[in-house]
Amino acid sequence: MQRRTIDKKQLELKMEISSSLNTITVKGNIKALSHYEAIKREIENIVNNTPDTATIKILILESISITSSIIGYLCKLVDEGLHLEIHVQNEGLHNLLDDLNLVPLLNVKKLSMH
Repeated sequence: MQRRTIDKKQLELKMEISSSLNTITVKGNIKALSHYEAIKREIENIVNNTPDTATIKILILESISITSSIIGYLCKLVDEGLHLEIHVQNEGLHNLLDDLNLVPLLNVKKLSMH
């Protein structure tokens, strides 16, 4: 039997996040607590720095999942009166949010792949 060595870098959960005006772009899989913290921090920055922003758009590229902590945080924001638009590229993630009846609440839209 052959042994394989797994590089620790291969095990890292990679996610990139950037923002511009009222739009947050997330690339990579959303899985870790640090991802929740990064997304929350970006939303808070937009809310605090541009309080008259009518809508915050979150573009989720590539991710096939989203953590329950992020879902709960987004629902809390909507409950507090913040208007969100969540644009997802992955059809499976869109279906998951639809199964959870979150599409209307979070204004989830499919992001075209072209």
